[in-house]
This record gives sequence, C-alpha cells and structure tokens, in this order.
Amino acid sequence: MPQSLVVTNGNLLASFDERLMLRDFFYPNVGQENHSEFSKKHRVGFHVGDNFHWLDDSSWQFEIDYHPNTLVGNSTATNNELGLKVQFEDFVYTTHDILFRKLTITNNSDHTRDVKCFFSHDFYLYGDKKEDTAQYEPNLNGVLHYRRQRYFLVNGQWADTGLGMTEFTTGKANYDDKEGTWRDAEDGHLHEHAIEQGSVDSTVGFYRHFDPRETLTLYVWIAAGTNYSDIERNYNRVKKLGPERIMAHTYGYWEQWSQKSGFKTAGLPKEAQRLWNQSLLIVRSQTDNRGAIIASTDSDIMQFNKDTYAYSWPRDGALICNALARAGYYEVVKRYLMFCRRTITPNGYVLHKYNPDGSLGSSWHPKWKNGKPQLPIQQDESALLLVSLWELYDQSKSIEIAQQLFNPMVLKIGRWLASFVDERTGLPHPTYGLWEEQRSVFSYTASTVYGGLMAAAKLSHATGHHEDEDFFKDAAQKLQKAIVKYLYSETDQRFCKSVFYEQDTLKHDATVDASLTFVWEMGVLPPDDPKVINTMNAIRDQLTVRTDVGGLARYTGDFYHRIWDREHEYSEAVPGNPWIITTLWLANWEIERATTLKDLKAPKEKILWTISKANSAGILPEQLDPFTNQPISVAPLTWSHATYVDTVMRFSEKYRALSQK
Repeated sequence: MPQSLVVTNGNLLASFDERLMLRDFFYPNVGQENHSEFSKKHRVGFHVGDNFHWLDDSSWQFEIDYHPNTLVGNSTATNNELGLKVQFEDFVYTTHDILFRKLTITNNSDHTRDVKCFFSHDFYLYGDKKEDTAQYEPNLNGVLHYRRQRYFLVNGQWADTGLGMTEFTTGKANYDDKEGTWRDAEDGHLHEHAIEQGSVDSTVGFYRHFDPRETLTLYVWIAAGTNYSDIERNYNRVKKLGPERIMAHTYGYWEQWSQKSGFKTAGLPKEAQRLWNQSLLIVRSQTDNRGAIIASTDSDIMQFNKDTYAYSWPRDGALICNALARAGYYEVVKRYLMFCRRTITPNGYVLHKYNPDGSLGSSWHPKWKNGKPQLPIQQDESALLLVSLWELYDQSKSIEIAQQLFNPMVLKIGRWLASFVDERTGLPHPTYGLWEEQRSVFSYTASTVYGGLMAAAKLSHATGHHEDEDFFKDAAQKLQKAIVKYLYSETDQRFCKSVFYEQDTLKHDATVDASLTFVWEMGVLPPDDPKVINTMNAIRDQLTVRTDVGGLARYTGDFYHRIWDREHEYSEAVPGNPWIITTLWLANWEIERATTLKDLKAPKEKILWTISKANSAGILPEQLDPFTNQPISVAPLTWSHATYVDTVMRFSEKYRALSQK
C-alpha cells in the first residue's frame, strides 16, 4: 500500500502504512539508504488480559492525519475487543536524528487492567539482512541495532513516571524458519535474550496498570547515528530536554515553516488551503538536506520492477522548484540547484537520474541501440534546470546565485542546448521524452529547450553578459520557428506528440499527449493562440477519463500501471489512468485564459477533484485506478504535490484579479 504518513527532518525519514506500521526508514539521506525491506513492517501490538492484537489485524479502526500545517502525525487507532483507544503522534526531531512515536493510550473499560505495549523492529541495515547485531544496552535501557556505520537505538519512557521499557528480547529473523521475535510477544512476555548477530530483529515491551477510563502517555523513539557516540549524544539530548519539549520544538518549527509565505487561497474552500500547506510540507519531506529532491520515498513500487522512485530526476526537481520559488521557498531551490550543479557532465547535460548523495542512479536508457551509439539522456532535464534558475531569480532577485551558477550552469547547459540541433530542421536531436518510454523529437522536449534558451538569455541579461544574451535569444527564436513549422500538424490542426524520420521523410506521431501543454507553458506560443487552443481542446476531449473517477490520462493508450482484465476495458472513454499532474496542467491553461469568474469554474472543479484524491493525511498519489479510484504506483508523489501548490497559487491570483473588475 502507498505511504499513509511520512515524517522527516531531512536526514532521517520514516513512513507509515494505512495501519500505522513503520514501513520505510531512510538514513542518513532522504531516499538513501532504506533500512527496511519493502515487504516487511515494524510491528506494534497490545496485550490486555488474555487478548493480543497487532495493529495490522482487522480488529482495529484507524483515522490517519497530521496536526494541521506540520509534519507531526495525529492519528488514532481504536480496538473495541481490547477496549483501547490509542492516539499516535509521530515526528522526527528537527535538530537530531530521532524518530518519536507518542502514544496516548486510553483504557475504555470500566475495569482496572494491565496493558502491555510491544514494538518489534525488523531492520535491514544497508538494505539487507546479514552481519547485524542487536543487543540490550543496560546503561541506556534500550536495544541497539548496528552494523559498520549505522546505529539505531530503540528506547522509550512513560511520560508521567519517566520509567523505560519493562522487557526486551533479541533474536533471529527472516532466516530458515525463524519469523522474528515479534512472535515471542504474543503470549504477553519477552524472554530477554540480550544479544544476537546475523539476521536479527528485536522486540521491546512497556507495561502499565490502568485504572478505569484512565489515559496515560508513552513515548517510544529510535535514535539514529553513524557511531556509538552519536547514539549516546542523542540519548543524552532526550534525557536533558524530555520528549514533550522536543515535540513542542518540532511542532513549532513545521508550523512556522509551512506558513512563512503568508499565502492565502482565494475562491476555494478551506480544504484547499490546508492541502496547500500540507503539500509544501510533503514536498519538503521528500527533500534531502543536501539538496536532492526525491520523486517519492514510497518503497511499495519495488513490487513493480525491483526498483524505486527514491531518486532525484532533474526534470521533476526543476518543475517542483518552480512551484517552490513562486511560493517563496528559495532556500530549498538554491540547495537543489547547487546539488544539480555537481551532476552536469563536461559536455553540458545531465543524465537520467541521481541518487540522493549525487551519484548516478539506475537507468533504462541505453547508450547503444540498433547498432549505433546514442546519448542516454532526456534533453528536457537539462533545459528545465535553466528555467528553474530563472524562476528563482525572477521571484527572489537573488543575483548572487544567478552569478554563481552562470558559468557552470547557464553557459554550460545553454551552449549545449544551442548546439544539440538537427541541421535539417533546426529542432533538437532525438532524446528520450518526458514519460521516458520513447526516443524521438518531441514537442514537449523542444518546448522545454526553447524555455531553457530563453531562461539563459534572461539570466545573461540579469548578470550583465549581453553578448551571451544575444546568442541565446537568437538560438531560441530559431527553435521557436522550427517548432511551429515542423511540430504543428496542419492535417490534425494541433501540435503532434513528436516527429521522426522514416526513410528521410519527416513523419508525425499524432498521439494526443498531455505534455503538449508545455508549448504554451514554456512560452513558445501564447495560451490563446489558435494552434494552442486546438491542441488543448484535443487534450481535454481525448484524455478525459469518463468514469466516476475522472481526471486526465497522460496520453491515449497509456500502458504504464494499466489495469488489465476483461471487466475493466480501456477505450476512448478510458484512454489511460488519470494522473494528478496532467489534470492540473489542463486547469493551469483554463486559469490562464479565464477572463471572467465564470471561466474559473472548470479549473476549480479540477482543484476540488485533486483534493478529493488525497488520503486523510493529505497525501497525493501519482495516478489512480480509473475504475476503483484507488491510488496506483507511489504515494506521495512529490511532483503531484508541487503541481497542486502551483495551480492553487495561479487560481487564487486570477480569482483576485477578476474579482476587482
């Protein structure tokens, strides 16, 4: 299942599933390394009388959410069989790498009872299960998991007494027939095996006597470090401040961060504002402190092809940064651009995707195809970095970073963009497209290159490099003419997805694709140009999903995560799975063209549609099942949240402007 809740401080990220089980545990980078296995979970269970229930059994009912405007969870789990209600408030300390779970436990019974709370941790240090040690630390009254430079200490205490865990055990897990020490908890007692090595796990227990209707608070935490001294330092920090003060610090920081711009929605219900604030927080949760913006840390996608979205795609990051810059979050954008600076090749382009530490990520783009070498790149990823840098400068007027990145980014990428041109058409050479499935000359890619060249020209002007400004502007104007000449189909009366040569004859791929919206978004033509209007009308008419789910598909016949069965057939009514970003792209065009408040009805409906697709905690997926409305692929998708942030700002600005007429 997709992530239902995610908390982080930019170094340590933890995510929880729909039953509040800890599923992903990234450290020391957001998105790298995951010390959990995607198919496993860190269990939480409760023993009352003769009854025992883990959180993942059907006897629990859940309400999952955040405290408003924070990355502090605020969820409840209720079990009528146990007579318990448990409030979970999950967060990562902003200044130290410690995950906290605050459990406010209420005895819903009229009888006194002993309640035992168990937490089982099944770490996969460095992503695998071997050579680990799990041991009881008597001086810290906690259980330590470690291997090489990864140390995780499980600890906790009752808020009113300060007493720590009552029992513990360590043991073998996921090895031969050994399921794990969580089985030891199910009789309500742990056997206190003090150390184990190899393929290990651990379980700790906290016991209390509850009076009728009594509520008590338990804090459990996992401190992370790269050595034992880090663990001791984190332990002493908790003992000095106490979990309650640490929680207050964390809550206050995120509340200030999410509202620092002072932006208020206009013409939209209050739910739009809350999701706007929460979307910014989700974007930040997927951003590493060293700059990388991760597509998604949801590891469930591993089931699809044994790989994840836990990479930094330059394109995704650049478009996300455009929204962040417009929202006033300049520091995040600056760090991202400095991260990308390190990834630019000597020839002036970036490659497919990168790990959070800046190393090259996995790829499916070959360097050799059909007996010929080729560049394994997507040209838009390089071009959009310049668009993002210009957006940052335009919004912040930060001349220092524009100058700092002028030579290593503007000149390097800009000159490559201008040179990577087919002399026959003036269009860019073929590269892989936005959806990373085909290699061709795409309208989308050519439009982003135009946008990149224009950004280079404007950045050259801003920094006083006027000869470079003339060079980039001339290259952009030539490309603009080529796009209109070769990528607009007079036969179809709209822009085509791509052009390609077939025996020296230029052919059109007439597939309707939502990415064609970038023709106007990058400024190749204005949004009210007849050619753009024809294209956008085709996108609306042919990509709308005509089921109760609604939304827009990426392109006609999209097969990515397609649901294949006889009952659910894809057709003209269902051209593909609906995506959040594509639906909002159409809304952006409708907002841009609106001249009356009545014209804003259609984009408002798309914003409300997006709000309805978020889970109870405000997490948006990548795409949806067009028949069941269930999230597909990953959740959260950082790009979905950033696009929502951008669309709501555009809508609110236009609403205010039209309201004054």
